[in-house]
Amino acid sequence: MSAAAYVDPEVASARKVIGAEQLRNARRVHRVRFLGVSAFFLLFLVLGGLLHDKSWQGNLVPFALYWAASIAVVLATRTDGPVARALTLATAVIDMPFIFWVQLANYPTTPNPGATAGYSLGLFLLLFVLAALSLATWQLYLTAAIGAVFEMLLQYYAGISVGAMVSTAVVMGLAAALMNYGSARMRELLASTARREKLAALGQISAGIGHDLRNPLSAVSTSVFVLQRRLDKLNLGEEPKLKEVMTLATKGVAACNAIITDLLDFARERPLELSPTRLDGVVKDSLEVVKRREHVQLETRALEALPEVLLEREKFQRVVVNLVQNAVEAIPEGRPGRVTVQGATQADRVLLEVVDDGEGIGPEKLERIFEPLFTTKKEGTGLGLAIVESLVRQHGATLTVKSAVGQGTTFTVALPLPSRAAAP
Repeated sequence: MSAAAYVDPEVASARKVIGAEQLRNARRVHRVRFLGVSAFFLLFLVLGGLLHDKSWQGNLVPFALYWAASIAVVLATRTDGPVARALTLATAVIDMPFIFWVQLANYPTTPNPGATAGYSLGLFLLLFVLAALSLATWQLYLTAAIGAVFEMLLQYYAGISVGAMVSTAVVMGLAAALMNYGSARMRELLASTARREKLAALGQISAGIGHDLRNPLSAVSTSVFVLQRRLDKLNLGEEPKLKEVMTLATKGVAACNAIITDLLDFARERPLELSPTRLDGVVKDSLEVVKRREHVQLETRALEALPEVLLEREKFQRVVVNLVQNAVEAIPEGRPGRVTVQGATQADRVLLEVVDDGEGIGPEKLERIFEPLFTTKKEGTGLGLAIVESLVRQHGATLTVKSAVGQGTTFTVALPLPSRAAAP
């Protein structure tokens, strides 16, 4: 799967919500169009039909057809089928061509065609803004392009300068870009809101589960300890089968306790106690905790020259341990590998990178790597990197990742220098 093929679940959900809202907006726009067209058609009937005003008689039949088309569009968009979605382009394929035809037909009797063309530009922009509420990105630019072409044709036949026609294209293009930007920002906002709500709900659930499991797990842990002591007194502690069972029980309790700790750490964010800290010391202590593998070489580079940064040492050490441990585990058995922890200073930031030459991470997984409960491992809760990202963010820092399949992965923590560090 390519990077372009993957869609963030929250973004996909936001697009679905916006798509449904766009269809509802299309129905509203079509109703507004129908009311507007009906008002003009009524003017044609009254002024042209009853009062016999010649200026309102010439376009009566075409306007009647336009009015009938508006009714058909309203009726056809009452369902959610493909016809309704296709008719979101009604402004581009019905309204704008009709306005162009009517205005051009009136040129021979119009004293100032240039003014008529200018009036038409306002109509095209108004219709475009209304239609933009219901258009996808490609439809947005298509509608703007059609409006610009018809307006430039009106200006051309009115004898308006080329510069004015170019200005029309620029105005319609800017309008399309602005409307598309607003739509994109709305998608991002909806996706961001969905993520925050998901994290908040998950945090509440995690806190409840963690506290509910802690007490019974403590009882199990105590029972295992007492049982081990009793077996030792009976000289049965070294009996192979019993020893294997007790080892499994002890490891199981430890694993459950680690999961509960992860849940509680994810659920609660307390203010950090920051103090000036040297990163080389933090990394050194962290590497002593990492579970090493014989085929993986750990090394450090350019850490001693890094300036002090504001950290809560214990919390940030957990960040380093997690990143390095993941890097070690990313290198498959059967070949030598290297994990490098290196530092650099960049403008007002201090960079700490954890680089491995493992298998790398595919784009579809890379996009989700910081999501809670998402994991690429056979074992684990999927909370490790979510907690790491949270701790990094609490330090006023950023965490980014780059990876290439078959080449390796680089995690970069960008910490602010003390003069720029955010207050805890």
